Amino acid sequence: MKSSFATVLLLSVLALLIVTMDISESRVLVRHGNTQKEPLEIVLDQYICIESRVPIVELFNSAQAILPNGDTYFFNDVGNVLLWLGRQKEPEKIVVWVYAQDTERYVLAKDAWYSRVEITPMGYGFGAYEFRLYGTSDYYFNEVQLFALRGETLLHPMVNALLMSNKL
Repeated sequence: MKSSFATVLLLSVLALLIVTMDISESRVLVRHGNTQKEPLEIVLDQYICIESRVPIVELFNSAQAILPNGDTYFFNDVGNVLLWLGRQKEPEKIVVWVYAQDTERYVLAKDAWYSRVEITPMGYGFGAYEFRLYGTSDYYFNEVQLFALRGETLLHPMVNALLMSNKL
């Protein structure tokens, strides 16, 4: 009796997942052929973050990574692109663009300044700025990438408490 109930429950959950799954062909995970390596225009709610698999609903905190072959991947959070980049075989050959909060345009990730206490879609807390704002955006790209790879984000309770109390 218990095993048949568990089987029916499992099949019901699988059926529900299949029915509600969005397999729309209008959703974009990757764009091919961006040989200029420039940021592409994102259509909100149509482009999907390759890391978290959720739609990009706003440009703030978004990012784009362009591989040497011109494939462009999209991210809804700067923390997502940092984690994804850490898993790539040749990250130095990938061009990364981040959306700057101060100028509201895409800038090269390696040239941007970063904050660690922003409200971001996935909760990592990394916000990109084109210009340095003392006391707000004081971190370099390599620093925030290391923070992300070590898990030192706002998602970590101790790091969150230290950052919010301005002790880190």
